[in-house]
Amino acid sequence: MTVIADLIIRNAAIRTMNEAQPSARSLAVLGNRIIRVGSDADCRDLEGPETKVIDARGGTVLPGFNEAHLHIFGGSVSLQQLSIATVKGVSDLATRIADWRAQNPGLGFIVGHSAPYNFISDERMPTREDLDAACPDLPVFISSADHHTAWANTAALRLAGIEHGASVRSGSEVMMGADGLATGELREAPAMNLVYALSPSGGRDMLGSVTSAEECGISAEERAADMASLRKGLAFCAENGITSIQNMDGNYYQLDMLRELEANGELPVRVRVPYLFKPGSAPEELRSAAEWREEFQSDFVTSDFVKLFADGVVESGTAVLVDGYMDAPTENGTPLFSDNDLNDAIGLADALGLQVAVHAIGDGAVRQVLNAYETARKANGKRDSRHRIEHIELLQDSDFPRFAELGVVASMQPAHPPAAMDFPEETYLPRIGKDREDIAFRTRELLEAGVPLVFSSDWPIARLAPLASVQAAVNRRPWREGGKDQSVTVDQALFAYTRAGAWVEFKEDQKGKLAPGYLADITILDDDISKRSVSEFSNVSVAVTICNARITFSKNDAC
Repeated sequence: MTVIADLIIRNAAIRTMNEAQPSARSLAVLGNRIIRVGSDADCRDLEGPETKVIDARGGTVLPGFNEAHLHIFGGSVSLQQLSIATVKGVSDLATRIADWRAQNPGLGFIVGHSAPYNFISDERMPTREDLDAACPDLPVFISSADHHTAWANTAALRLAGIEHGASVRSGSEVMMGADGLATGELREAPAMNLVYALSPSGGRDMLGSVTSAEECGISAEERAADMASLRKGLAFCAENGITSIQNMDGNYYQLDMLRELEANGELPVRVRVPYLFKPGSAPEELRSAAEWREEFQSDFVTSDFVKLFADGVVESGTAVLVDGYMDAPTENGTPLFSDNDLNDAIGLADALGLQVAVHAIGDGAVRQVLNAYETARKANGKRDSRHRIEHIELLQDSDFPRFAELGVVASMQPAHPPAAMDFPEETYLPRIGKDREDIAFRTRELLEAGVPLVFSSDWPIARLAPLASVQAAVNRRPWREGGKDQSVTVDQALFAYTRAGAWVEFKEDQKGKLAPGYLADITILDDDISKRSVSEFSNVSVAVTICNARITFSKNDAC
């Protein structure tokens, strides 16, 4: 019996991520699996009258990008908010807000996102007076690019009832001025959400960052609006060549919406959602994560890991450092968990067979998490846990070898190092000092030490585009003369965005490479990147995205 393929991609520069067959010109798909990879002639005999044929026109074909760290709900909602990424100064902000209001008549609340810490001034933090000058009559809430700090104007502070301050958990703060009034700066999610919960989104997209339980009633109308936002965000992922995403905040509400989208055949990407464990929670609550693992285990929606935040970020001074901040030597950030609480939580999650991913930016937080992973291994025994640390912006030499020793995965974002892509040096380097460059963002060193490395964007903290991140990783340069080279090769960056992403979610036998028997999750680019300089990668576009053998995005009706 002659096998006839459902889909054939030909005339392609295929990078398979399969060391047994690194390159090819054509591949064939039957059902939702790849059945042949080879030359155009190799696949021609599988073509029948009903076979769909895509001419890649010489463009690069890759395994679908696996976005290993993003925030899908927040990113989806941000598509409908005002970007502050390129704003500079009060006058510019006022102009942008006025234009936004003209484009969106009837707004009663302005939400901005992706703001650099110096979007008002290079010399100081923004204040409520700055936002008042730009928009005095409507509440304004603007989040920093990293979503760990926000600024509110007086109208927004009054609406939230926090103009005179508010009590929030340790590690978060409503900043106060000498006049006894809030300055407008809000540090970390608990403080931020006091205002953001009153925004048009109701703060529901931040639920996973603030709580792991469904603690607020959500109406049918609100759910419908949230579903609409998710559809747009998921489609945006497909537009960027992404076929799998690993969300980094999670709750049952998100999972339930995703399950409904899957049931309706509306999911263009595979989605993995964690159980978010927040400070102050009892470790026994993690047993719910094990229950979610059993409930959500389809081909498109899974929930099989735990996410925690160990600290904040460098720019706001909430990252936990070993040696303090250069511009504030007596300050080193506040851990979000005590050592005992973190050990108990990670120990139980590990005992339940769950993977753990922990946000740890400062070297003090990274050390604390490594200690917790080591404690869990001693208590529960060694296993293939693939526990992760997210970001790892600072890493002490004494802790460096512990990644390989403990089998910890380095989950890093090429867009994050200052000056690598979108984030400026001037709001970061004064906080740590250029002399700490040798322990900062040690991507290449970790990879060369045999540490598993996965890449991602952290969208909406940074741009979602994988090729822009690949370009940033390859073009990475030291901040100072004589600094360590932390760049990687094109192949290493693409591996970290495809095959490594599949491996870290224990799906390396199903996706992440283009080989017979693997899922038909495929990205087709509109050019051959081997013929482009790396500096041009961000100009290469996704032509077609295929997930589970279904075309989820096609540029200009490319197929």
